[in-house]
Amino acid sequence: MRQARTKKAELGRQPWGERVWPGAGVLFLCFFLSGATGLIYEVVWLRMLGLVFGHTVHAVTAVLAAFMGGLALGSALFARRAARMRNLIRAYGWLEIGIGISAALIPTLLGGTTALYLYLQGLFGFSYSTFSFVQFLIVFALLVVPTTLMGGTLPILSQALGRREGSVGRLVGTLYGVNTFGAVVGVVLAGYLFIPALGNRATIAIAAVVNLGLGALVLAYSRSRWAWDSGMGQHAGERPSVESPDSTVGPNTVSPLRGRLGVWLTVGALGISGAVSMLYEVAWTRALALVIGSSTYAFSAMLVAFLGGIAGGSALYAWWGGKRPASPVLFGGLQAGIALAVALVLLGFERMPEMFLAALRWSDSPAFVQLVQLAVSAGTLLLATLLIGATFPCAVAVATRELARVGQAVGRLYAVNTVGAVIGTVLTGFVLIPALGVHAVIVGGIVLNLLLAAALVAVSSTIPTARRWVGATAAVLASAAVLLIPPWDPRVLASGPAVYAPDLLEAADRDDTSMFDLLRREQLVFYYDGLSSTVSVHQNGRDRYLRVNGKTEAGTGDDMPTQLMLGHLPILIHSDPKAVLVIGMGSGVTAGAVARYPVKRLDIVEIEPAVVVAAFHYFGHVNGEVLEDPRVRTIVADGRNFLLTTPEQYDVIISEPSNPWIGGVAALFSVEFFELARQRLRPGGLMVQWVQGYSLLPDDLRMIVKTFRTAFPATSVWCTDGGDYLLLGREEAMPLDLGLFKARFESNRIAHDLERFGIESWPGVLGYFLLGEPDTARFAEAAALNTDDRLSLEFSAPRALYLDTTYQAWESMQNFKTASLPEVSPDSRPELEQPDVLYRIGVGCLSRDALEEALAHFRRALELDPQHTPSLMGMGAVHVKLDLLPEARRFTRQVLEHGPVNADALILGGVAYETLELQNEAKALFQEVLALQPRNAEFRAALSHAMEYKDHGTGL
Repeated sequence: MRQARTKKAELGRQPWGERVWPGAGVLFLCFFLSGATGLIYEVVWLRMLGLVFGHTVHAVTAVLAAFMGGLALGSALFARRAARMRNLIRAYGWLEIGIGISAALIPTLLGGTTALYLYLQGLFGFSYSTFSFVQFLIVFALLVVPTTLMGGTLPILSQALGRREGSVGRLVGTLYGVNTFGAVVGVVLAGYLFIPALGNRATIAIAAVVNLGLGALVLAYSRSRWAWDSGMGQHAGERPSVESPDSTVGPNTVSPLRGRLGVWLTVGALGISGAVSMLYEVAWTRALALVIGSSTYAFSAMLVAFLGGIAGGSALYAWWGGKRPASPVLFGGLQAGIALAVALVLLGFERMPEMFLAALRWSDSPAFVQLVQLAVSAGTLLLATLLIGATFPCAVAVATRELARVGQAVGRLYAVNTVGAVIGTVLTGFVLIPALGVHAVIVGGIVLNLLLAAALVAVSSTIPTARRWVGATAAVLASAAVLLIPPWDPRVLASGPAVYAPDLLEAADRDDTSMFDLLRREQLVFYYDGLSSTVSVHQNGRDRYLRVNGKTEAGTGDDMPTQLMLGHLPILIHSDPKAVLVIGMGSGVTAGAVARYPVKRLDIVEIEPAVVVAAFHYFGHVNGEVLEDPRVRTIVADGRNFLLTTPEQYDVIISEPSNPWIGGVAALFSVEFFELARQRLRPGGLMVQWVQGYSLLPDDLRMIVKTFRTAFPATSVWCTDGGDYLLLGREEAMPLDLGLFKARFESNRIAHDLERFGIESWPGVLGYFLLGEPDTARFAEAAALNTDDRLSLEFSAPRALYLDTTYQAWESMQNFKTASLPEVSPDSRPELEQPDVLYRIGVGCLSRDALEEALAHFRRALELDPQHTPSLMGMGAVHVKLDLLPEARRFTRQVLEHGPVNADALILGGVAYETLELQNEAKALFQEVLALQPRNAEFRAALSHAMEYKDHGTGL
């Protein structure tokens, strides 16, 4: 007894691989690290190839399909050769070396691949959706060598270790689990450490060095005495099969064949199960993005949770299930378990946003948010993925009849599973989600799992007939019952908990309402699960706004100044704009603003087709039905990929995507992207880039400005309402021609667009000026650069999501401001010495609450004309806003004494007096206002408000 306990204690101190296959611990360690490098490559290659082929569903799916297709090919090829190889461990070592060398060459080969891609695109002119197959072929050719070698590692090691006595299920489950746990580590290292700190190329280089080191270690190990004594280094023919087809079933033997139909059905079910698993991954990723956000950290959390569950399931099967005989019934039971786990999560997923928000009550620090993202992802995916992880080793155990040829079985079944995964990825992303929606797709996956379970139980020969049909019937009935699961409330999923957590929590506390009721409060007029994003349109009173994955991207309320100025500003400034490109549809308001001018061509590029639908049907009244304009061409494509492949040249490029914390968007703020945009501009062309100042650290704002200036050295900054900034860039500085500016403003009748936020004449636009070219250069001088290789912005921006940085951003720019107006041409300078022009510029500043700047322009106007009534009114209005009431009263008195009595002056005086609680004087002025404009509802409301107070009048 003591000896047994001692032996058990010794085994407990050994690595798991040593305990299961004594002496093979080094191989398990190598396979673990190989799994880590494999996922590092996948993550980095997706990023690098996305810069060339775009981030559309078609392009991303083509890359994933090529990657998995290479794995399937390698698994199938090496499955045929594994049993005939003389030294399997040495072969595995050379595979790791081959992976390292070929993976290290990918960044270099990518240049040639890009050239080929552009040549074919230019030659055939395929649309961006129909070009997917060509993209797949190009990417497959690029990745085929390393991915084929990766695919060969599992069957080679399975064959090597399978020559020792053991269970197929335990062997395959252990190897698959170890490799997948390594993949989890690879995702963590790539997504949270290496790529943010070192960039894409350095990360690939590290992974390649690891592969080379693993190969060298394995080659040395293959020459060791133990490897040969164990039989892993010998030719398959030199060692007899462990089992024969007639062997009895035992915990450490291979299950004999129990009916051809059951085995073949299990193999087929494994392929379908692979497709359904990817269906779940794609669909749950889309659903979780609505809850935990779309940042790169959120996607890393989802991938970690998914792979972690699969690794855990495979390991658990190896530890527990691998000791028992496998059968089609067991595989069917796993399918039923997956269906049950997914159904349970689906029923409660509608409450997940509330759980996420409840967790953030504890803290909204970046590290804690990332932990919550991982917890929510694991809570959604873990149970189902544990069972999914057990399916592959179980299927191998069912279909394998002898350990001596386990490598062949593993390779073929892995290929079947991977091909199914490719099909599932393509169908789910391209067809099922746009056609049915995320919820219905998940329901469909549950039904497929249950039908597979029913079929596998029905053909089993290991259980009595009655029990077989009862089980199969129950599974079929359950699949019918699943169809009755109610869809989740789209208002909850589109509420943007990850984006607006502080606001939602504050609103719940302020209104003393439950989060359940708060998330259902909004009026939803449109909701659609599109190709790449979930798009919704919401109504709040008279305001309507568009959201993408819960993030508001456009609207008819506070966003209007930015949307309109994005369109108007560059067209007013450019000398002769004929061709304009707008990247990002949004509500279509920016494009509609451009369309007010006599441009000859207006191209709009939008990555998500559902956004185009929403803009057409729900924002036509504010965008001027721009999509029906014959000059407008709408292209559904990745904006960067469009610039890369189009031969078109433009006079103006307007880039609307902001919020670089969203995964993939930071690539539209890189040195290479802005350089690409510059190449698509005609001589004298200009580009405008929208950047938000809120939820963005000042250092990141400086980084964006400096990166933009690498392509456009002559960059000025303009500020709109709410902390939004417009970077207006050219290659060379050109003074502003105010004569042309004024003529274009007046001839195109654009005052109607701008008067809704206080701009009634052309000088008001100049009130949005913030920094000139020299000031902008000094502001960005010490900043870092955001490059394709190292997209620092993608990893730093999400950390500021819950920070209110609006004032910090504005102050950081104000510290560098030396010029109050842009440089103008010599002929234009007299315009800036007219009091009325200066007053209108001040009104523009006032409309965006730039009070100090407004005061400066009003003061300059009064220096030129001390009795300029509008400027006196402006001074009074600013002092009211600054709560400097005596000064406000002084300017009000001057207006009333010297100027002609008008409604604006009277209402200003009334507001000033009311603020001072001089209600009698306020009422008197409001009554005069109503005498001048008796139908003005705003003035009536002001009078009614003043009359609610007691008389505190004391006179002037």
